[in-house]
Amino acid sequence: MKQLWLYVVCVCIALSLQAAEGNDPFKKIEYFKLNNGMQVYLLADPKAEKTQIELRVNVGYDNETDKNYGISHLVEHLVFRDRRVPHHDYLDYIKEEGGTNVNGYTKRYETGYVATVPAEKSYWVAETFAQMLFDKNVTDEDLEIERKALQTEIGEPHWYYRPLWALMHFFDFIGPPAENFFKDEFSIPKEKELPDRYLAQENNKRFTLDEVMARYNAYYYPANMKLIIAGNFDVQKMRSFIEKRFGKVNKTGSLKVEKPHYTPKLNGKPYERYYEGMPENYAYVGAKYVLDDYKKYLILDIYTYSLAQRLQQQLRNKEGKTYSVNESGFTDKNAGAALIGFDGLADVFSQNIAQAEAMIAKDSRKMEPADIQKAMAQYEKRYYTSIEHDSDTLMGLVDMADYLRKEHNITDKTSYDIFKSITPEAFQKTVTETFTPQNRYRYIAREYYYFPMEMGVLSLTVLLFFIMGYVGLYGWQLRRQGIRLTQRDIRFQRRLSSRFMGFLILTATIIIASVGFEWIKYLLSKWIMGDPYWLLTLEVPYSYIATVLDAFVYLLWFFWLYVTLWRYYARIIVTDDYLIATGNRVAVIPKAQITSIAVVPAKERTWRRTLGTMFRFWKPVVKVELKNGEQYYLRSANAEHLREDLQKWLYV
Repeated sequence: MKQLWLYVVCVCIALSLQAAEGNDPFKKIEYFKLNNGMQVYLLADPKAEKTQIELRVNVGYDNETDKNYGISHLVEHLVFRDRRVPHHDYLDYIKEEGGTNVNGYTKRYETGYVATVPAEKSYWVAETFAQMLFDKNVTDEDLEIERKALQTEIGEPHWYYRPLWALMHFFDFIGPPAENFFKDEFSIPKEKELPDRYLAQENNKRFTLDEVMARYNAYYYPANMKLIIAGNFDVQKMRSFIEKRFGKVNKTGSLKVEKPHYTPKLNGKPYERYYEGMPENYAYVGAKYVLDDYKKYLILDIYTYSLAQRLQQQLRNKEGKTYSVNESGFTDKNAGAALIGFDGLADVFSQNIAQAEAMIAKDSRKMEPADIQKAMAQYEKRYYTSIEHDSDTLMGLVDMADYLRKEHNITDKTSYDIFKSITPEAFQKTVTETFTPQNRYRYIAREYYYFPMEMGVLSLTVLLFFIMGYVGLYGWQLRRQGIRLTQRDIRFQRRLSSRFMGFLILTATIIIASVGFEWIKYLLSKWIMGDPYWLLTLEVPYSYIATVLDAFVYLLWFFWLYVTLWRYYARIIVTDDYLIATGNRVAVIPKAQITSIAVVPAKERTWRRTLGTMFRFWKPVVKVELKNGEQYYLRSANAEHLREDLQKWLYV
């Protein structure tokens, strides 16, 4: 009798394990490595109608230089070429055989080739990929065709691209450092800058077949590749085929492009950014975290999905204060943020933010066990037990298995295993430790705060003040000297500087003022407030006040620089009693003090006393001498004509 009970218990345990494994879609993934080093993932599903294949190579833009930028992309194109297949192109050849989504891609650290075919073509597409990747037959003609196709994709180079990119880099260089979320919040070093895009456009025109094939031969070897096949096929038959077909490739190499390993560290400060005048009201709220454990990622993903669902039911279904609430987290470089995102009209937007954060605060203190259980059940059904059987979904499962292996070195457990190991206590602990005040993440974009189009009105107001200040600057300076003019007082006017020179001086002032103003705000915020982006951490109404003040303080800063940096005199205004040079400054010459007016050659030693600026700086100028010995030099397009006019005025 005891033996019978023991037998029943064993059968029940076996059946329960079998059922558990049957619910785990990751258990069907088979991973192995060929003798030549190629990694292989297989995932068979008899319910799938198609099979998807993808081959990834560890090579991309990251190790390209200015001289060969874009070569990995051209290699990707050329790999599809072959003289022995129809159209000399595998892409169209596979499409004609029923393939869909046939394509290639080139990223920073990876180049890939993908295709989806009917299930009965599973072994055929594997054979085709083996030939396409390892048995090349291409010529200069193939290269020329693919070079033209790639040029169409990336664009034609133009002569002005180089100076425009140089100008962009110049402004990046002279301006304060741009915000970098992962560097600033997690102390992750900034990735090196890739070469400029125009270089890929230029390089593509001159790459030779030898250069392209050298790149191909250096990186396209089995140990630097990963083959993934997911769909409807027999696993053992496919594995045997791969071992025979891909396993016999004995090409070796040592070069590869690998993504760096990052060790992020939280800075212990909340991340808050507030913006006005955006296209719509939208908020992202949540918390930053270090992705040092996959279980933590799962719990936070489960929680934000559940949180979004509960807020959706509250804010939209019960109160009608939002259109939608969505989970909206992101991760990169082993760091990220667990977030929800939502919108709202202006009159209720702040309430939505408060309600969302109140729910997060309550959950971080104590979640109801029923809420945790419900969140787990929803997530399990969504991602594990009710998945689709299409090849795209199956490929996503393999991607997750590969991620666990590559990023977390987890090979003995599946994502579902880790999910099932989550306890309510672990769930609560992770939520509590993550959603803390010092880890808070807030990104708030407001369409307006006080009234619609407020930013447009502010911009027009600032522009109006700028024009009024620029046009009326000389009048203000004249009034400071006690001189008031009306149009009837003016005898005649003449230009001292070309309009183009005036435009250059104005443009230079705007650039210097803008860059300098940004540096001042950056340094003051960093030194005084301890955060170079402190102004972006101000919430309304303070952020609104800061925005308005920013615009008007900039105007004061601009006009101060405009007057201080240049001696720019645009024209002379002649009245009964004065000869007045106006521009960003004003020079007043009383008529009674003038003793002589003459045309003299322009000399370098007199430039400091020359009023006016022109490209033709060598042309003669008009010399005006005063009784006290002072001398002024007036630059004019025609110095003789100006002398004649001034002398007539002088002796009237």
